[in-house]
Amino acid sequence: MLTRRSLTPASLTLFAVFAVLSVLVVLNLTLPLDVAALEWVGLHRTPRLTDAMLLFTFIGNGLIEFPLALLIAYLLWRLGRPLCSRRFVYTALSAELLYLIAKASFARDRPRVIERLADAGWHSYPSGHSMLAPVIYGFGLILLAESVRNRSARAVLIALALSIPPLIAFSRVYLGVHYPSDVIGALFLGTAWVLLWSELPGSRSSRLATSSEPATK
Repeated sequence: MLTRRSLTPASLTLFAVFAVLSVLVVLNLTLPLDVAALEWVGLHRTPRLTDAMLLFTFIGNGLIEFPLALLIAYLLWRLGRPLCSRRFVYTALSAELLYLIAKASFARDRPRVIERLADAGWHSYPSGHSMLAPVIYGFGLILLAESVRNRSARAVLIALALSIPPLIAFSRVYLGVHYPSDVIGALFLGTAWVLLWSELPGSRSSRLATSSEPATK
């Protein structure tokens, strides 16, 4: 259960940054930089880079992330970490709810600065792809990394956890369906939510884990 003790300096800082950025977005103070960045991206598109960005935006889609989250939860359970598995599921579900509330609250229009190369849903801020990526890919893969003993497997999982979320976020800007501030704010909010849940009672101190269960082979 979330309590005030779950709020650490790190999570509070990220929530504060998201709040400040949100105010700037509402006041349209980020718009000049957003537009300039999108125009720059539009000038540097290439066929190969476009294919790569379409791939990253695809894996950030809910149709991929939802079954992946279930798979991660199942693997954590099979690796002998049922508490960790449940914690991950609660984090993912509550993050989805938080995203829906935030999206509806800000109701920012999608950018129409450069050609859109992918489908876009409803409102723009914060980006759903970018907010849920730190939860599903970041948190989920780090929890898996903590559950295995093989060093090579750990290194690969951690590398993927750290690299996939920002690449998914950048893909949304590259494809013209989000402003940069949409994805930056979403990354801050998603990461803050992960830190909030990872610091609940029973978590390992100073690590992104959700129980004191031993790692298994």
